[in-house]
Amino acid sequence: MTPRTLRAIPPAQADLALAALRDLRPHAPQTASPDALRAFLAQTEAEGYRLVGAFTPGQPEAVAVAGYRVMNLLYAGTVLYVDDLSTRPAARGQGHAAALLAWLEEEAGRLECAALHLDSGVGEDRFTAHRQYLKAGLNITAHHFSKRLGHGEQR
Repeated sequence: MTPRTLRAIPPAQADLALAALRDLRPHAPQTASPDALRAFLAQTEAEGYRLVGAFTPGQPEAVAVAGYRVMNLLYAGTVLYVDDLSTRPAARGQGHAAALLAWLEEEAGRLECAALHLDSGVGEDRFTAHRQYLKAGLNITAHHFSKRLGHGEQR
């Protein structure tokens, strides 16, 4: 088992999460720099968006990161929604995502959430992530639909 510590990453320490988030969302303007990520975190703090990271000895940056928030949904009640979950390529296969998912599930319980939710993109490059989610006990319960409207930036 790879030794790791899981801990919250406050907005002031956004640079610790940047590399992992950039691996997941390389074209997002919010991952262009530590300042851009800090600005995003400041903007979404009121919405409850938070980061938690997996850290290994001797590595100052998080090797894996999850971005999450609590949401109240008419159809599902109070849920912990995982916006982002990413492990650095060199750290994949070492249990970091599983550890973060377990932490998120515990956090959802602590916050008295009815469920843990996340959306995941589709395609062959996502199969490993999908297996991870299914192994963690998440089920495929819906299709997610979207439509570009041409206003603002799509992420």
